[in-house]
Amino acid sequence: MIADKLGVSKALISKALSNDPAVNDMTRELIWKTSEELGYRIKSSKKKMMSGVTGNLAVLMPRAYLDDPEYWGKIIKGIDREMADHNYSMLLSSIDVSMRVNEGMPTSITENKVDGAIVLGQLPKDYTDQLKKRNIPFVLVDPSEQDPDTDLVLANNYQGAYQAAQLLLRQGHRNLAFVGDADTTWSFSERYRGFKAAVQSFNGNGNGNEEASFAVIEGMGVSGNGMYTKPEYKADLKRHCQSDNPVTAIFCANDLIAMDSMAFFQEWGISCPGQISVVGFDDLTLAELKEPKLTTISVPKEEIGAKATQLILERLHTPDKLPELVMISTTLVQRNSTAPMKSRVETA
Repeated sequence: MIADKLGVSKALISKALSNDPAVNDMTRELIWKTSEELGYRIKSSKKKMMSGVTGNLAVLMPRAYLDDPEYWGKIIKGIDREMADHNYSMLLSSIDVSMRVNEGMPTSITENKVDGAIVLGQLPKDYTDQLKKRNIPFVLVDPSEQDPDTDLVLANNYQGAYQAAQLLLRQGHRNLAFVGDADTTWSFSERYRGFKAAVQSFNGNGNGNEEASFAVIEGMGVSGNGMYTKPEYKADLKRHCQSDNPVTAIFCANDLIAMDSMAFFQEWGISCPGQISVVGFDDLTLAELKEPKLTTISVPKEEIGAKATQLILERLHTPDKLPELVMISTTLVQRNSTAPMKSRVETA
């Protein structure tokens, strides 16, 4: 009856009456008003949800991420595109993570200007705890740790690191290294776990004298304040690459660590990939502009942003659904910073 009066499909009526965010605000309001005029009884809980819709979603992130448009900027681009498709507006707020939550929380949250939030990266737990206290639905993107009560979206870091190690092992490298602080973030720890598992799997397949080993070179990582480098990092890297039994291949926890390492190799006269192969993670634009071009694991950043938006909209539509952990697959992009050991010996 409602569909006939308004000249729209029954499917659209159904979506509007269930608060589906895919229906724009004007159409939804018209359908709700018409349904009540025709005598349909609407649950008060649905009316409350309807009256509270702002059409805005907050995107919260540490302020340091503004200096990384190459990674976080593309995730935000994916968020913005998906929000536009569903007639939502984005209120982007960068947060100084050194500030206490009652000082640093943006007005979009404190003044109830949004229906939900997307939280990027390593925002302090005090902030997400405050979102919970305010009953603001949110989704975490590439967080520092898991939260079983919250929707999460990230790249399949384990899978990508496993692929990276497999490539180096196929190329004949047996002295490998993982470069980066594995305990920095959940994503870094998963990359370490995947790399380690690939080496262990190789050794467990009965390769005899071909057993591989790997070192861990620490001193570079990420935090809510961006990338950091510890004083011991450079010396530790040099020691492993210039020993009597040097590392011949490294897997770096992200592309920035890989590029810093390659700059040191050039400074020390170590040829890449002639004497050492390098694999990164993220596939930043610079990875293809550097020489040698960096072999890396490509992360579909815009897709991560789009999926995070889809999850928060689903959460608004179905508040009681079980939390989801979504991992977006990665892809190995092989360029010329890696080479087989045979090639390395011939060119050394």
